[in-house]
Formats: sequence, C-alpha cells, structure tokens
Amino acid sequence: MAGNDSLTRQEYLPKLESFCKALDGMFARAGVRAETSQEVWRLGVAAECVRCGIRVYGDELYALSQPPSEKFATLKLGRLRRGDCAREGCNSYYYRLTFYPYDNLDWPALLAGLEDNKTQGGEEAAGPGMALHAWRLLVRSPATQRVAIGMVVVALLLAVRQWRIGGRIPLLREPRQFQAAPECITPRQQ
Repeated sequence: MAGNDSLTRQEYLPKLESFCKALDGMFARAGVRAETSQEVWRLGVAAECVRCGIRVYGDELYALSQPPSEKFATLKLGRLRRGDCAREGCNSYYYRLTFYPYDNLDWPALLAGLEDNKTQGGEEAAGPGMALHAWRLLVRSPATQRVAIGMVVVALLLAVRQWRIGGRIPLLREPRQFQAAPECITPRQQ
C-alpha cells in the first residue's frame, strides 16, 4: 500500500473471530512467515468498537485468530470469542478494523482475497452461533427482563388470591377432608 494512509473496514462482531482466522491464513498465502505473523498483527492491525470506542490491539486480534489456549486467555478475548464487545455491557454489533501500512503488504489485495474465498465457499448460513448470540441479546434486554418480572408478579398474585378464597393450589395445599357427625347419619330403612 502506497503512502501512510490506513485502510478501514467494518466487521460484524459475531464473525470477527472467523475473519481473524481467515486473515491469518491469507498472511501465509501472501508469503508472511509464521514467525513474523504476530508482528504483522501487532503493527499492522487494530480494531475499535463503533459504539463504545474500546480498542483491541493487534496482539489481541492475533490471539483471536489462534485456537483458544491458556496463553491467550483474558476476559476481553473471551467476550470477543462469544461474539460480544470486549467491553462488558456494550451491545455493539460491529467493530471497525484499521489496517496500517506494513512493509510491502498489500492490504486491499489481501482483503479482496478474503472476499473471494467467502464468495467461492458460499456465504455462511446463520448457524447456531448466530442464534445463540441473538438469544443472548434477547435475554439481556431490559424489556425482556421487565416482562419476565411482571409475569412472575402476576402469577404470585393469582396464587395468593386462590389461597385466600379457599381454592386448591396444586402441590401446595391439600384438599379438605370433610366428615359427617355420627348423629346426623340416619340408618337406612329397608
């Protein structure tokens, strides 16, 4: 890339890990040796959340491109691997990746190669990872939590009402056993 201009690209957060893995694979195809790959990540790539602005540096993105291990285990990376923002509590969906000039590395060609691989292999279907991410966002939603609390309160009020008027609450209250007084029973006439 000529000049000192950097290149930016926005990436969907739940796909950030797979993007980093694919980019690391493109480094190998571009002739970057495995020993210098981490240096390319450290000096040539950075990311930033579009909502909260937290920065994720190249070393962390390199760790994201590698299989999970104790060596790279941090809370920040754990959240990124789950498809969440690195900052706890941020509900962002996108990260802005910035690619800085590095030696003779042609970022536009590498990124175009990633797009070619994606179109040749077909677009990824929304799999269980996407469904899990959507479910997690739904459960964390304040509106969902309010509705759940409201339903619990209504159920408790109905149970208290039923108990107060003498109704039977399954598993909580035994049915009443009535017995007739012996003097009220008349013998049958035959």
